[in-house]
Amino acid sequence: MAAPEEILAYPLNVYLADVGTAFPSVAAAPGGSWTLLGTSGDLNYDDAGVVVSHAETVFDFTPAGSTMPSKRFRTGESLLTKLNLVDLSPETYAMAMNDASVTTVAGGGGSHGEKHFDLFRGDSVASFAVLLRGPSPADNTLNMQYEIPKAFVSVNGDVTFNKGVGASLPIEIQMIRHSSADDPVCRIQTSAGT
Repeated sequence: MAAPEEILAYPLNVYLADVGTAFPSVAAAPGGSWTLLGTSGDLNYDDAGVVVSHAETVFDFTPAGSTMPSKRFRTGESLLTKLNLVDLSPETYAMAMNDASVTTVAGGGGSHGEKHFDLFRGDSVASFAVLLRGPSPADNTLNMQYEIPKAFVSVNGDVTFNKGVGASLPIEIQMIRHSSADDPVCRIQTSAGT
C-alpha cells in the first residue's frame, strides 16, 4: 500500500525572479528568468528545510454586556519563508545581500583573479518575485507551488564558520503587498493532464 500522499516530507526549492515575472504553470518546470536560490537548490539548504510561516494578529471584540467575544478582527498578517543557505558562492551570497553586483577581476600577468561584492546594503531593499516548489499532497509525482509576487529577500543573522559544520546564510523572505495583484497563491497540482 502506498504511503498517504497528503503527508509531505520533502524540501521545497526556492526560485527568484524580477517582480512582475509570470509564474510558471504548476505542471511546468521553472525556466526563463527564474533563478534557483543556491547553485543546487535544496541540496544547498540545511536540514532545517524551508520554513513557511503564516502569522496573524487578531483582536476580539467583547461587548459590555457579555463575558465572551462576539466578533474577531484580523488587523495584520504575514507570510515569511526562512531557510539556511549553505552556498557561499559569490553570485548566491551577493543575491542574498540585497542583490549586490558581483565584480570579476581576471587574473593574469602575475595578478590574482577574484570576485567581490559590497556587504553594505544601504537603505533601499531589493524585492523579488518568489516561487517555492515541491511535491503535491495530491500525488507526490506532481507539483505544489507557492507564488509570491513581491517579497524582500535578506540575510538576517549570523554566518558561522566552524569545523565540521557548513557555513550558512540565514535567509528570510518576507512577502509585501501593495495591491490585490500582489496576493500570494498556493497551487496544488491534482492531475498530470493530457
